[in-house]
Amino acid sequence: MNKIAWVAMMLPLSFGAYAETGGFEAGKTPPPQHKEDAGYKGSEDTAETPVKLIKDFRPGGYATLEGYIVKRIEDDTYQFRDSTGTVYIDASPATFKGKTYSAEDKVRVSGKVHGKGQATYLKVTRIDEP
Repeated sequence: MNKIAWVAMMLPLSFGAYAETGGFEAGKTPPPQHKEDAGYKGSEDTAETPVKLIKDFRPGGYATLEGYIVKRIEDDTYQFRDSTGTVYIDASPATFKGKTYSAEDKVRVSGKVHGKGQATYLKVTRIDEP
């Protein structure tokens, strides 16, 4: 009887060891720009704003971009890229919410547009996974 009780207690604890698969591979680069839209599902009216369009936004307008943080430029300034181009984003450490992203991780950033034309940048208020 004691053996059956012991097996019954240990059985739920052993399933966790078999369920752990996957992980993170470091050192990869983002996919080529021409392949970023492959597998995109959804309607066009709910799509994120492409980088090429925010350069014509009015300053103070709110935008959501989906793409890759390619590299850190300085303190809170990063280069962001999607399939249409690149733009600088200003993201404080609080917007990352303790998460770490690499150049291969697709992210969704939201914030206010500042500047116009080539001087456009996004002051990020939120960073999430798509």
